[in-house]
Amino acid sequence: MPEALEVEFKFKEVARTTAIAWLGALLEWVDFYTYALLAGIVAGHFFPKWDPIAALLASFAALAIGFLFRPLGALLFGRIGDIYGRKVAFVLAALCMLAGTLGIGLLPTYAQIGALASIAVFILRIIQGLALGGGFGAAIVYLGESVPEKRRGFYTGFLFTTAPLGIAVVAGMIGIISSTFGEEALKAWAWRLPFIIAGLIVVVVAIVLHLFYKETPVFSMLKRIRRVTTAPVRELFTDPRHRFLVLLAWIGVIGAHGPIWYTNQLISKYYMVWHGISEGTASTILSVCTLAAAWAYIAFGALSDKIGRRIILLIGIYVNALLFIPVFWLMREACLAENIVMLWGLTYILTFMNGLGYSGAMSAYLLELFPARIRLTATAFVYNMGYGITGGLTPLIVTTIYKFVGDWWTSVIAWSTAVPMLMGLLFLIKGWETRGTRIWEEFAAGKFARDGIVVKPETTIVDACKKLVEKGDRAVIVNYGNRNVGLVGERAILKAVSGSPTRVGDIAVKLECIDERTPLPIVLAAMEEYNITVVPICSNRKIRVIDQRELLAESLGLEILASKKIAERYKLEEVGNRPITIEATAKLRDAIRTIVEKDIGIVPVTLNGKLVAVFSEKDAIRAIAENANLDSQVIEYATKNPKVVKCTSTIKEAIDLMLSLNVRHVIGVDERGYPMCIASVKDLLKIA
Repeated sequence: MPEALEVEFKFKEVARTTAIAWLGALLEWVDFYTYALLAGIVAGHFFPKWDPIAALLASFAALAIGFLFRPLGALLFGRIGDIYGRKVAFVLAALCMLAGTLGIGLLPTYAQIGALASIAVFILRIIQGLALGGGFGAAIVYLGESVPEKRRGFYTGFLFTTAPLGIAVVAGMIGIISSTFGEEALKAWAWRLPFIIAGLIVVVVAIVLHLFYKETPVFSMLKRIRRVTTAPVRELFTDPRHRFLVLLAWIGVIGAHGPIWYTNQLISKYYMVWHGISEGTASTILSVCTLAAAWAYIAFGALSDKIGRRIILLIGIYVNALLFIPVFWLMREACLAENIVMLWGLTYILTFMNGLGYSGAMSAYLLELFPARIRLTATAFVYNMGYGITGGLTPLIVTTIYKFVGDWWTSVIAWSTAVPMLMGLLFLIKGWETRGTRIWEEFAAGKFARDGIVVKPETTIVDACKKLVEKGDRAVIVNYGNRNVGLVGERAILKAVSGSPTRVGDIAVKLECIDERTPLPIVLAAMEEYNITVVPICSNRKIRVIDQRELLAESLGLEILASKKIAERYKLEEVGNRPITIEATAKLRDAIRTIVEKDIGIVPVTLNGKLVAVFSEKDAIRAIAENANLDSQVIEYATKNPKVVKCTSTIKEAIDLMLSLNVRHVIGVDERGYPMCIASVKDLLKIA
């Protein structure tokens, strides 16, 4: 049996997934920031030109509304991702971003359709805000659940380079278009090209992701064992434990770092301009320093894999916040002295330090903080609330404070130093380290194991059958000691009854007990490799079992299938098989041999062609437990007058019968009562 306690990830697959997640996240930011950098030009095309100031304000309002709708998008696409899959949410968010970006690029102007153009811009910006709110969170979770446990901070750190790089890509694209067609053409019509180009590239990425990339292993496992939530938003806000996690992450971590990020990335530029540096020089300094420090987002994520998330994030909050005091004082002095070299150095310090909080340490912390069922909804929501509210309000609040105190340095420190340090107290006091938290821990074998039937090697087969009948179980575990066990299932017993073995130790499949910490994918792989449906799980000298039928929640799967319209469209005869039957006068040993040789779980028993009983593995085990004579007629031990349906009955009718009788097979008969089709749970679930 496998000894691995970690799910293995192939480097090639991890690299491919990282690349597509990074590219998808980058394009989300490119699409979103295209409007931000072209807002001044867009204002003249979609808002009334007779009042330039009003037009510009309306354009900036459309810019702001995109940020405001990000938390709602987080809940919308988070719900999709937690119910239907991370990849589904990622692709849909990308397509929504496409609609918003391409829509703005192709939208008729105010001169052509009047106020409808202004309204449409607001609607398209809302769509973009919704898409980014869910898309970046989906990218974090999609990548974070698809990489090795011990490198989560490193790999997800790549995603945090996409926001600053997105701005750089848009700026570069605008520069190329401007130099190619001229400034006048850019203002007249060429401004549409960045929207169209960015939108079309997103289409390609969405198609590639949909066609060539798999769902994350974590969500695939959730779906396979039918533990996917149906209401992630409700679970997130109604469960007190989840509510606390939301507050901890939103206020103590993301919210505390929000003002720091916007201070480093926006206020630093405004600060230089406020103190006499030209707009172009300040923008160049910030852009170059941001790109030069992008590696820090990855590096600090990798460092968090070694020393922990909490220490990195706390330094990112408190050291950054305190650093603002001397840095912005020195920056003011450098501006007044026109010391551009010092401004380059101070700005690089700020952008570099930004990587402490805005890095793979943050994404890894969020991924390890929330359970898989609600992970995407929670991660996307707290990320967008933290950076959207306390972060996004930073320019407005710093400016407002300045109106009262009249000093920019004091205004920055009052908000960007004091507020993060106060909010960070929640994380400092109540937060905990998550490094070492295996997101597969909630899928550990021990969490799904139950007490089973454990016997000694010398136990007789008859006594083992009695225990199986008494407990209603399907297998017994033979304990040889020192984690060495054997497995004896119903089929193994049926194979042995016609031979000489009398003890379970003689017919057991010997194997090593699976550690309780082993992730379920490894357990299921072992079931397939050894062709068994029950596996032994060892914990603290206690042997328990995992039953595949219980693990995969087959009954729940049938209930879900019965509620779908597809169950009304299919007939039993379309999914069932032709049954192998046996005459009522046949010997018991022949019926058992039929089950073993044909590898089936149930045999219809007929008399003159008509169904009169069914003989299953359970019936056979019961007969052995009673020391039945194997030359007896099978009808004596079969279940008589079984409930059946017509072969022309719908799948829903068949499922309803199976659930009411708690059986795994359903037999379909024709008008004469002849058994014509039979279907198992697995046959039915194939159409789900």
